[in-house]
Amino acid sequence: MPHIFNNNSKVKNSLFSEKIYFLLILIISIFVLISAYVLEYFFNYPPCKLCLYQRIPYFILIFLAISSFLTDKLFILKFCCFTCFLTILLISGFHSLVERKLVSFDIGCTASNSEFENIEDLRNFLEKVPLTKCDEVALSIFGLSLANLNLIISIILILLSIAMLKNYEKRK
Repeated sequence: MPHIFNNNSKVKNSLFSEKIYFLLILIISIFVLISAYVLEYFFNYPPCKLCLYQRIPYFILIFLAISSFLTDKLFILKFCCFTCFLTILLISGFHSLVERKLVSFDIGCTASNSEFENIEDLRNFLEKVPLTKCDEVALSIFGLSLANLNLIISIILILLSIAMLKNYEKRK
């Protein structure tokens, strides 16, 4: 009889840990987005194109985390979260490389010294160029740009996801 109780307890603990996993994803995603919007609207740090792209997976993660409380298809949701974390890793890693000027990105997103034939060409160029450049670090915390911090967050979340996916495989 204790053996049956023990297995049932393991199932309850694993479901509890999965719910904590998705709750953690929800909290982190909301925190990251609120932080980005507070910096943008209250402290006047407008985002560049790559910063905006980095926000998209966090919105998807919020949707996935909320969905986890409404469905039992948690493995699929964990895999989707893992995919979002990889996407964040790729975008923030690329953004970090652009900030360090190791990789160039779209001319409208980096500072450049283009030659213009007349003042009208320069004016047209300046109207199309965003105020915030992807290759300029507008704000750093502890010597890390926001893209660097996002890269670190994504690595931590990827490691957490790998642990959760391995835990799922062990229970099968």
